[in-house]
Amino acid sequence: MFSAILDFTNELAQQTLKDHGLDVLPYIQEQWAILCRAHITEARWFYGGQIPTFDEYIKNAWNSIGSLGGLVLVCFVEADSIVHQFPNCLKDSQLFYRSSLITRLSNDLGTPKAEMERKDIPKEVQSYTIEKGVSEEKARNHVKELISNSWKKINEEILDSRFCRVIVNLSKNMARTAQCIYQHGDGVGTSTGVTEDCIVSSILRPIPI
Repeated sequence: MFSAILDFTNELAQQTLKDHGLDVLPYIQEQWAILCRAHITEARWFYGGQIPTFDEYIKNAWNSIGSLGGLVLVCFVEADSIVHQFPNCLKDSQLFYRSSLITRLSNDLGTPKAEMERKDIPKEVQSYTIEKGVSEEKARNHVKELISNSWKKINEEILDSRFCRVIVNLSKNMARTAQCIYQHGDGVGTSTGVTEDCIVSSILRPIPI
């Protein structure tokens, strides 16, 4: 898997350099480093028996979900229109951050049972419940409010029109996809069939007219 990732990364970077004169390899390497550091942090929490605070968890978790690296890679795949804009999106915009945050929060709301059964680290709901001394329901409502606020921030960025439509749509669709996948539970790891039914009904089953 590592070899496949390495080959794809190098091929993409070489093609982007050839076509657009921009060396994107450092950006890709940085994203892999960020993701690895985030996973190492979670491993330290796990093996140290540490329960992170809510803020500590969020600060790390929006990176550990891997969405940011995915968005950066897709930007290069769509390089013809956005390759020179995306660095500013990393530095000056909340689009990628908010999209990644929504993806992480949606994932955690949909997968807590399976993750707790395999003794994973506490997620933001558990951290908030312990830290604030509130019920799980109140903690989940707080997380849902964060998702709602993140959508407001994304909409503000869309209205600001600083970035081309491709970048806006990539960020928006990442978050929308995550909410769709995890709205009925873990739509990936322990799917009960809802995700499969959604895909099949959207692509294969004819729409009655």
